[in-house]
Amino acid sequence: MKVRVLGCHGSELQDDQTTAFLINDSLLLDAGTVTSVLTLDEQKKIRSVLVTHSHLDHTKDILFLADNVVGGNNTPIEVISVPKVLKILKFHLLNDKIWPDFTILPTAEEPVLRFRSIKTGTDVSINGLTVKAISVNHTVEAVGYIIRDETSSILYTGDTGPTDKIWKEANKLSNLKAVIVETSFPNHLHALADMSGHLTPFMLKDQLNKLKVPDLSILIFHMKPQYLPELENEIAALGNPNIIILKQGKVFEF
Repeated sequence: MKVRVLGCHGSELQDDQTTAFLINDSLLLDAGTVTSVLTLDEQKKIRSVLVTHSHLDHTKDILFLADNVVGGNNTPIEVISVPKVLKILKFHLLNDKIWPDFTILPTAEEPVLRFRSIKTGTDVSINGLTVKAISVNHTVEAVGYIIRDETSSILYTGDTGPTDKIWKEANKLSNLKAVIVETSFPNHLHALADMSGHLTPFMLKDQLNKLKVPDLSILIFHMKPQYLPELENEIAALGNPNIIILKQGKVFEF
């Protein structure tokens, strides 16, 4: 399984892009940063978008991706999530007011985007991978994902504060290779992190203690770039040699 980091930050500055990962060149895992880093040919290869929740830093480039590929794709791009997330995207973004409704353009029969609703806790097949959505703890309806191929699994928390279900699911896996977990704010902003459904390094340590699978890569994303030096120091102080703070453009093979 190939995972390319398109964007990995929790807000956007000049050189820091919001969250999106490209899996096996055809599956987007969130879509905060897509069109500014992929060529048009690369964008045309995208067949599905897994969305964790409705916040713009995870969804905004669905809109621009649709605009770029309209008229050029023969098959609709699937936008996949749990029902409440898709309902928000339809009502608030793809509503012909904020943005054209590419779920019916250029025609309702052959649109650019097609929504696909999935249930939490149920395995589904997407682009040759097996995917399971797990509820996490955020300020809006949100899920993380466990993604598996024939030889390996990865876990992606999406945005979350302290949570339990996804770690219990992770501990059942025999071939888990990596955990992509958010850490947004430094420790002194614990109250803000708690209020906004995010983690600090101290809170991250507590979450990782729930994980019983050894020898994993722990990949940190969603760092607020204005606090990045402080976050790097506090994460290093955890003393976990398996932790890697993600950088844009990195490619991992699992």
